[in-house]
Order: sequence, then C-alpha cells, then structure tokens
Amino acid sequence: MENASKALIIAGAILISILLISVGVMVMNSAGDVTGQAGESMQSAAIQSFNADFLNYEGVQKGSSVRSLYQVYIGKKGSSEAPLEWSGPYGSSLKSTKNYTVDFNYNTEGDYNGYICKIIVTEGSTGGTTGGAGGGTASGT
Repeated sequence: MENASKALIIAGAILISILLISVGVMVMNSAGDVTGQAGESMQSAAIQSFNADFLNYEGVQKGSSVRSLYQVYIGKKGSSEAPLEWSGPYGSSLKSTKNYTVDFNYNTEGDYNGYICKIIVTEGSTGGTTGGAGGGTASGT
C-alpha cells in the first residue's frame, strides 16, 4: 500500500510538471506574437517617416516648390538605402513661374515595400498619372 501511494504522488508530480511546461510554452508563444506586432508597427512608422517628406509636394506645384522637392530627394537619396529615382526636369530646367505635376511610384515588394521609389515630375498642371511620364532622369549627383 505504501508503494501505491508513492506511485500516485510521483504520477501527480509528473502531471503538474507537464502542466507547468505547457503554460510556459503558451506564454512564450504569446510573447512571440507581441514581438512580431511591434516589429510590423516599427516598419510602418519608418515607411511613413520616409514618405512624409515627399507627400507635401504631391500634385500641381510651382517650379520653386519642385526645386525644393529635388533638394529633399538629393538628401534622402544620399542618406537612405531605399532605392529612389527622379524622372522629369530638375535643377535650372525648372522655371519658377511654370506649373509642374508631381506624382510618386511606390515599391510593391521586398524590404522597401510601401516606400516611395520614384518621383515623377511633368511640366504642366494636367494631372499626370503614376505611370512614369516625364522628361529625362536625374542620377541624383
């Protein structure tokens, strides 16, 4: 009878150990989900921060505003790993009195998904599309 009670105590201890291990695994899985959500939130904030400097210039702009946008482009291109291109007139070819339409293309894949990847400037205020119309391409140098 004494051996049977010891066997029951050992069996109970094993069941309690399994229960504690299961709870530990559940807690670790929950922590992993929270960490993943925090990473996604940080990525979203980085995209918004990168794009925010450009979005004020979207639409019809005077040449002087487009020159300012080009300076922002040069700064971002030099300080960011995100691929960024300029399409259309830039620098002294921009006339202060003329209107220009500014559009953006966004990356749709890879590490820079959601980032602006191309700034498209077209002369005139006809409301361009994000298809890539425009003049020459600037290398950013």
